Amino acid sequence: MSFALGAALMAPACTRPESRLIGRTVLDVNGQKITTKDFAEKLAKHLRNRDPLIAKDPQLLERAKNDLADAMILQIISEQWAGKNGISVSDADVEKRVQEVRSEYADDLAFRKMLAEENISIDSWKETLRSDLLRRKVFDAVTASAPNPTDAELRAAYESGKKNFAQPARIRLRQIVLEKEEDAKRVYDEVVKGRDIGELAKQFSIAPEAASNGDTGWVDKGLLEVFDQGFKMPVGAKSKIVKSPYGYHIFSVLAKEPERKLSIEQAKSGLVRELKEQKSRQVFALWLEAQLRASSVKRDEAILKSIVLSTRTE
Repeated sequence: MSFALGAALMAPACTRPESRLIGRTVLDVNGQKITTKDFAEKLAKHLRNRDPLIAKDPQLLERAKNDLADAMILQIISEQWAGKNGISVSDADVEKRVQEVRSEYADDLAFRKMLAEENISIDSWKETLRSDLLRRKVFDAVTASAPNPTDAELRAAYESGKKNFAQPARIRLRQIVLEKEEDAKRVYDEVVKGRDIGELAKQFSIAPEAASNGDTGWVDKGLLEVFDQGFKMPVGAKSKIVKSPYGYHIFSVLAKEPERKLSIEQAKSGLVRELKEQKSRQVFALWLEAQLRASSVKRDEAILKSIVLSTRTE
């Protein structure tokens, strides 16, 4: 289900204006204006994959419009500050992030399928990435002076969250994953003959770790049922063919570690990151409030209320 603009405005895909309000200013942030057309397009995009009932429920739609207006105001304020302080995102920054995201998919076809399912063009997606990267740069610049947590704060956080520092039992495997059972049987025969699983994984496995000779790295107990079977095996043992939603697995157990509880020293690096992030968010929230108070922000509530949506199935 996708959202199309109706009543006061037409859908973004349409070019024929249906309202005299289409070019009116709905938001003005320090002289930077957002028209009803711009806002409506953002709203339709924002709600594209949300529950279509939002468009039919006046209260939910008003809340969505107000939330979007607030977010756009804060975004504009951040972008204006970035411009004044020489903070920008280069094409190289965007391309680097594009490649990072693409690497999470099996191939380019799978990546583009994701964009198609989300009904997002590659250019639109890149612009979203650019905005995200700029927000992160502004956040980092504003919070650079955020204080590090004290030893007392680290101790208090550790004591209050002790139960969260239990590390589950974990296992490290070397595996081969095949798509078809007949292929798995042929490869398993080679394992039985003494062929090295790492060598076979590199040659035949369809799993991402095939390039690392099938080494899965450490895997927590309970993460995948197929791997949990390895906890019943001694180190060095080889499995039979095991079926899972991902294919047919053959693995050997490289190492195992029992469940244990992290000491404060072992948990320290994670606690520092968590508390530092909390302090940074507090600093950034205070900064945003100050920027908002110092800004000239105008929003036309009457025009905002006039923007309505209708739904259509595509």
